[in-house]
Amino acid sequence: MRCQSGRWLVALALLTCTGGCSSAKFIQTGSTHSPRAEDCHIEVFSSKTPARAYEEIGILEGETGPFGHSLEKVLPKMKAEACSAGGDAIILTSRDRTMHVTGGKNTGVTSLEELNVTGTVIRWTDRTDAD
Repeated sequence: MRCQSGRWLVALALLTCTGGCSSAKFIQTGSTHSPRAEDCHIEVFSSKTPARAYEEIGILEGETGPFGHSLEKVLPKMKAEACSAGGDAIILTSRDRTMHVTGGKNTGVTSLEELNVTGTVIRWTDRTDAD
């Protein structure tokens, strides 16, 4: 019986990554703020920086697993991290796709794609109680 490593990799990924398998991590670079509710409103800026005055409080790194490689899968987790950090908005700074290809002679080729997203968590400097 021959080892079919590509198929085993897919089976393992399916077992460990059901439901999209996305994650986000916050890295503090600025001042500390009290956490907001996990479902707080977070604005997302993807093509421009906000006109409103802000301070940077940290960097966000988000990634999807091999079966949910869209921004819609990782953005909710990034927003939740921004809320936990006391942020008001995220400025997306990069989006990169990574392709993992496995396989070899007699095993077939399997390719898995992941999305890596980086952003800056910001807090409005002219905050009001409504924010």
